Amino acid sequence: MDEIRIIHTGDTHLGYRQYHSDVRRKDFLNAFSAVVDDAIDMSVDAVIHAGDLFDSRNPTLDDILDAMGLFSRLKSAGIPLLAIVGNHESKQNTQWLDLYSSLGLVTRLSNEPYRLGDVAIYGIDSVAKTKIPLFDYSIFDGKETDARYNLLVMHQLVKPFSFGDWDIKEVIDSIPFDIHAVLLGDNHKYEVTKVDDTWVTYPGSTERNSTSEREPRSYNIVTIKDSGIEISKRIIPTREFLFIPVNVNEEPNAIEDVFNAIMEHDIHDKVVFVELSGDVKARLDFSEIEKFLLSRGALVPGIKDQRAGVDTLNDPTLKVVFSDPDDVIKEEIRKMNLTSGGLLLDDLIRDSQIAKTRMGDEAELKLGELLEKIDFTNPVQVSAPVDELVPENSGEQGLQPADENSPEGHVSYSEPESSSEVSSLTVEEEKIVYESGYEIPLTSDKEDVDIPKEAEKKSSSEKKKNEDTPKPRQYNLGDYL
Repeated sequence: MDEIRIIHTGDTHLGYRQYHSDVRRKDFLNAFSAVVDDAIDMSVDAVIHAGDLFDSRNPTLDDILDAMGLFSRLKSAGIPLLAIVGNHESKQNTQWLDLYSSLGLVTRLSNEPYRLGDVAIYGIDSVAKTKIPLFDYSIFDGKETDARYNLLVMHQLVKPFSFGDWDIKEVIDSIPFDIHAVLLGDNHKYEVTKVDDTWVTYPGSTERNSTSEREPRSYNIVTIKDSGIEISKRIIPTREFLFIPVNVNEEPNAIEDVFNAIMEHDIHDKVVFVELSGDVKARLDFSEIEKFLLSRGALVPGIKDQRAGVDTLNDPTLKVVFSDPDDVIKEEIRKMNLTSGGLLLDDLIRDSQIAKTRMGDEAELKLGELLEKIDFTNPVQVSAPVDELVPENSGEQGLQPADENSPEGHVSYSEPESSSEVSSLTVEEEKIVYESGYEIPLTSDKEDVDIPKEAEKKSSSEKKKNEDTPKPRQYNLGDYL
């Protein structure tokens, strides 16, 4: 067979304004552009992108057009770009790759094989960790070809690597034909190993997404020939991250020690982090250190105070959660203690199967069904400020302090057990109970009732404004929904 050379890359994260720097955003574009340059210079047979093309599922128009420009260069050179969807740019329905595919710039890999000579290439888009056990391998049934080599492209953290969520051996064994190499994305560090006779490799990200990524950035060159598959790594030139260690002592000129350490390095146009260690009692003005770094030409100034765990440039990528965004949102919503109606509306809004033009009608129908099931004769808990209650002299009925399981700052209201108890109050007395926040003991002897003066005055002043017939209890529909 003729030799086939493929560039395997991924995790380009176009559009990432790292440290709020537009220069860093351009660095991510330039890194991927360098890969495209190499692909054209080497006249490779294809470029495979293993996911996370964009850093966000909502890239800016500039990011979309920048990617389109790079893809157009590959198309003009006759080099096919084959790609899958990563977790960062994944959308519910139509993907950004579908847009580029409609323009003839990208081929989105799937369970249908893409043929490149004697090589068949398949792809699996990023799968949420919670959905991995449910993955249906039968989608590959009947997809085998007469290709000599089969490649699978995935965007996952896999075992046997220590950070793995999905056992890649299970994947290889479950697909109903031989897989000779698995080309991965998601892990930003170059890795390569063999599982039985199958190559498994990460190319690494094309730019540094965090300070933990200190190794040079790279991509893979996969060479396929009669003798088998060879995988090699090529370094991408990227902006330098410089880490300057400084051990400080408790003395008046501690900051001068920091300045002297900085002056020993060329920091021009670099992302610079001063890493402080030593005496915790040494007082340093971080703003003065950052100003000094900028005055010496640093692109991004940062300080990592290892004595106290302070980082002046908090790196959000260090806190990584590889979860399905929808699952995370549902978990947070459960913590909000929403009513049945609120949860119902949330499910409707997030249901991708319901057309937006039908959302109002569907919500009205479902809420109507919910209302039909509610028994409006049952009392519900209502809220009242605690400071309007008199904790002592509280009877068994009426306004009562919240029990220990009730939310702080709330009280509960319960109906009297019999109508005879209600009849022992006049209309004015009932009004005092409801409006003043004080409770009148339910006795037959009204002369023994101790009504606070403030409440009595309020009742007499509004006596003429009210009817002599008690109003029926009004229910707030929101309390039930």
